[in-house]
Amino acid sequence: MKAIIMDLDGTLVNSEWLAKEAYNFGFKEVLGRPLTVEEKEELVGKPIALFLSRFPDKSDLIKSHILHYYQENIYKVKLYDGIENMLESLLMKDYKLGIVTSQLKHFANSELENNKIHSYFQSVLTVEDCVESKPHPLPLIQAAKELNIDPKQCMYIGDQITDIQAAHASQMKSGAALWGEGMFEKLVIQEPNFVFNTPSELLELLNQKLENKW
Repeated sequence: MKAIIMDLDGTLVNSEWLAKEAYNFGFKEVLGRPLTVEEKEELVGKPIALFLSRFPDKSDLIKSHILHYYQENIYKVKLYDGIENMLESLLMKDYKLGIVTSQLKHFANSELENNKIHSYFQSVLTVEDCVESKPHPLPLIQAAKELNIDPKQCMYIGDQITDIQAAHASQMKSGAALWGEGMFEKLVIQEPNFVFNTPSELLELLNQKLENKW
């Protein structure tokens, strides 16, 4: 294993609550109603344009309200406990690090820079950097190419079903992150190679594994 590629929202930073608040704000302002329970579950990890495509006549207006709310509150988005230590340890062990996210580029960069971790990553791919989005394998394959690492020598870690599906499709090892928004019952059905309850469990796994056993 030579590279660790990760999802951003719900995996590195605790931003999912803000996404739900922002969408709720946009829906109330334009549609006059809050998100339904089903919509709250569905929006997590999904590109904003794809989620709003069901409202073709109002999607642009809803989006503008969502983005405004998110921008005003993005400073509240913080790292999950143990993330910075995990990243520092991975770099010390000479792993290359990357991010593949369905987040917009501006917000992704703000979340990384506000939490002072942007410099840890040699590749950061957002929804605007690739013609496909997860669960399609192309974003992960593109990230591996930027890192100059064979996808089979990479692990992709995320908190959503689409993360595990994308990892499988790209022939990367898959890791289910349960310390944030990830739910074991949903993710285990996708048969991830590894399940991590805390960031430190990833480090423990890598310490135990020899390269010829991957």
